[in-house]
Amino acid sequence: MSMLKRSLFLSPLVVGCYSYAPIDPAAAPVGTEVRAHISGAASDRIAPIIQQFNQRVLTGKIDENNAGAMTLEVQTGAALNSGNVIAPLMQRVPLDRADVVQLETRQLSPVRTAAMMGLVAAGTALAAYGALHGRGDSSGDEGTTTGPPPINRIPIIRFHF
Repeated sequence: MSMLKRSLFLSPLVVGCYSYAPIDPAAAPVGTEVRAHISGAASDRIAPIIQQFNQRVLTGKIDENNAGAMTLEVQTGAALNSGNVIAPLMQRVPLDRADVVQLETRQLSPVRTAAMMGLVAAGTALAAYGALHGRGDSSGDEGTTTGPPPINRIPIIRFHF
């Protein structure tokens, strides 16, 4: 139970609403997680590298950036490492400045995150109030029952040896 409580208390720190803001490809720092919109020619050129065709949006981390000509590290799949651990397969994709149509970085939106958490808290409070102050029966009758509800038995086939 303590694990459940801990995860519920930490969920506002992990869950959030994000938005993408455009940045200049030449000014993007190395190590930044970005979403790159690329041209059709670049998509055709990198298709054998990432093993996906017609991929116009790449999400990954910037490994190198030389005035807009950059190398992105993108995930191309996953492989079973050992036991039950899955290791992501990463591929380095070279992109020229002309290949990148738009480059965006993900930013946490505090207003949308607070609104979402407020809605979740209000829904939880309403559900708890309904559960605590409800009548507790689901028959739909207005108190016309005089005794305990009938016991409905499901016949079970029993084998005696």
